[in-house]
Amino acid sequence: MTSIKDELVAKWAQAARAAPSDREWRAVALSVPATVRFLAGIREPDGRVALLIEAPLNAAPSTLLRISAEGVSLSDRRDSAQGLLRVAVALEREPLRDVFEVLAADLVEVVRRAATPAQAVALVVSRLEAWQAFLRSGRRGLSREEQIGLLGELTMLELLAAEIGYDAAVEGWFGPLEGIHDFSRSGIGIEVKAVAGGGNLVRISRLDQLDRRGLSTLLIARPRFQEAPGGRTVLLAVRDIRNALDRSAAGARLAFDDRLLRAGLVEVDREGSPFASFVLQDLYGFEVREEFPRLTGLSVPPEVVDASYSLDERLLGGFLIGVDGLIQFLRLMGGTS
Repeated sequence: MTSIKDELVAKWAQAARAAPSDREWRAVALSVPATVRFLAGIREPDGRVALLIEAPLNAAPSTLLRISAEGVSLSDRRDSAQGLLRVAVALEREPLRDVFEVLAADLVEVVRRAATPAQAVALVVSRLEAWQAFLRSGRRGLSREEQIGLLGELTMLELLAAEIGYDAAVEGWFGPLEGIHDFSRSGIGIEVKAVAGGGNLVRISRLDQLDRRGLSTLLIARPRFQEAPGGRTVLLAVRDIRNALDRSAAGARLAFDDRLLRAGLVEVDREGSPFASFVLQDLYGFEVREEFPRLTGLSVPPEVVDASYSLDERLLGGFLIGVDGLIQFLRLMGGTS
């Protein structure tokens, strides 16, 4: 079976072979069933490739769609005579062609699930915003440290979902959204500080990361991994969670995938960004009470506006909580958010 990406590439080549015209696009329709129509387009006169999405005009939002950043643009054309809305997502920088092919195929895969044309158009915009966050980061794969960090958050997401369900757990996952805390719900915040090997330093990257204001409880979760053949990669963790979402919380799948994209996980060049495998050796945490040693905006001079620092976890024994204690707090996060 031909993948969406392969069909797009083939249809772009077919459109490129067509004779130039005085129209804005040379385009060939895709064979993907949906409430909207997908086309692989070549823009005149500059020859840029694009994904075109056509919908009834009554699906158009009240304001014109215009996005142009990070080498990708989105625009719309509205033809009242034909009652047609055409949304164009175009590649503006050729060096991003390999990424754009993955982006366009991903948009088709997401948008094809929409129940109505209006929902499809809204999904195009929201998904493209997540892609632009990824492109803005300049990533072309996760570093080993980033893989460990994301695997730690995914591990906590699974534990949280086991207590309060995947819908609520995904809703409370703010790490990829640049939230103050990696997880936050029902007055409880969690910072995930995953580590691989025998390191004892807990790295705090911002002054607000251990700020308890607005929370009844703040925890540091400490998943400790060991790199090992046959262990679990980030991709395997993602596969397991997607399978669980498809079984019990399909409505949360898009939000989960958006967060993965914002976290920098996209398979563009797997050979250039290999995924390491890890086993979970231990899981424990620390409760950040008032007397917990930390720097916050309230505890430093006003002239200090940002700081990062490290804590020696061997000196934090008075705040240590085991996995059973962590799970008790996770259970409490199931209250009203």
